[in-house]
Amino acid sequence: MSLKKLSVFQRFGFWISGTETKFKWALLLPTIILLAIITVYPTIYAFNLSLSDYNLARAADTLKGYIGLDNFRNILKDPTFWSSLRTTITFTVVVVVIEFFLGLGIALILQGTVTGSRIVRTFILLPMIMAPIVVGLTWTYLYQSEFGLVTFILRKLHLMSYATAPLADVTSALPALMVVDIWQWTPFLIMVLLAGLEALPTAPYEAARIDKASPFLVFRKITLPLLQPVILIVLVLRIMDAIRVFDIVYALTEGGPAEATDVLSMFIYRNAFYLWGIGKASAISFILLYIIMIVSVILVNLLSRAKQTV
Repeated sequence: MSLKKLSVFQRFGFWISGTETKFKWALLLPTIILLAIITVYPTIYAFNLSLSDYNLARAADTLKGYIGLDNFRNILKDPTFWSSLRTTITFTVVVVVIEFFLGLGIALILQGTVTGSRIVRTFILLPMIMAPIVVGLTWTYLYQSEFGLVTFILRKLHLMSYATAPLADVTSALPALMVVDIWQWTPFLIMVLLAGLEALPTAPYEAARIDKASPFLVFRKITLPLLQPVILIVLVLRIMDAIRVFDIVYALTEGGPAEATDVLSMFIYRNAFYLWGIGKASAISFILLYIIMIVSVILVNLLSRAKQTV
């Protein structure tokens, strides 16, 4: 039968069966084009900016003044950059470690719990689903120097003087931000780890019960090895998210006091929108991107090894 005698739908079906690869690419092409527009082009443009001395404060400034890698060299010589990097690393390590142990502990407690489990899980998720601006405003009031509840409790426990507040003191500002992040994102680890625990096979546990293995031995020899891929996935996601933290820092401290909470994202924002140094801010953004990529590659390699051992 010739194609001329076929109906429109028959021709379409004939084209699909005859050129399946072309049809798949035809379906993927709009998505690929959209991703290229919203990711690839801005990335190339930002890299272009990072190689220039582009500054919005100069009205007639253009991209003609390329300076090569000077932005990157100047950033690596800037002590403020290294201070922001140390703050970012400290923040990331502390919050991810605490969130992981809290999340795993609560997930183990909730595992197998039937009574009121849906209600409990709903309440646990509330901090995570709140908008960042709502989280920021809520904790701003809790940390307020005159009537903040957290400030009041700390003063009553003689952990803070009446002359200062958690967000106004250089030594307590970063820990105060860590508390907010832990409060907001521990539920994410709880839910993912709990889902991983509930998906584990029951046969190894039945064998351990027959052998009368202790709960600690079961956890160390069975639960942790089987849960390792899930643990690494959740750590990859949280580390990447914590490294680029911005919203709660901007909402609560804006990098202060005295740059005590000046993480890399805040450093980028200040250079771009306070100092109008778009070229320098773009270069810092790419340095942050490289850091995230290196950490991600290391964690993904660990994840692939963990999957091979399970």
